[in-house]
Amino acid sequence: TASQIWADLLERFGKESSPRAYELKQRITAARQDGASVSIYYTNLRSLWDENSSIQPLPRCSCDNCSCDVGKRMDEFQEKERLYQFLMGLDADFNVIKTQILATKPTPTLGTAYHLVAEDERQRSISNDKRAQPESAAFKAFQRRDSNSNVKKERNSSRAAKDSKEGRENE
Repeated sequence: TASQIWADLLERFGKESSPRAYELKQRITAARQDGASVSIYYTNLRSLWDENSSIQPLPRCSCDNCSCDVGKRMDEFQEKERLYQFLMGLDADFNVIKTQILATKPTPTLGTAYHLVAEDERQRSISNDKRAQPESAAFKAFQRRDSNSNVKKERNSSRAAKDSKEGRENE
């Protein structure tokens, strides 16, 4: 039956693996944006977190009708840890937005922080696109001016050569 298959899968693959958990922790700690888009960086980090959660789930309170809030506090702790890991791996270009996020009270959720950083990245790309156009137009104008002056120099030097040749022939 389906429940037997799931029980078998849980038995085989649902066990905690300390070496794999250690490897995932290392990869999470070493995760960096390194010039990738914020979306790609976040997605990679998210997949590491998800795999780590499947290998090493957070402890849950098992008492009936629990009112101790252990589970809620563990979720909040994990959320903050993930927020810090995400912010630590961002490129230095995002230092200002990181400071703003960390200064916000109460501390924003990971989803909110991701949204703020992604919006900052979009705004930068728009600003860079607008800035690139005038620079390239100025560069093209400079190239035209340069090429026009080179043509004039070539004409002047060929005239001078022609004049000096004519001057020698007349002598």
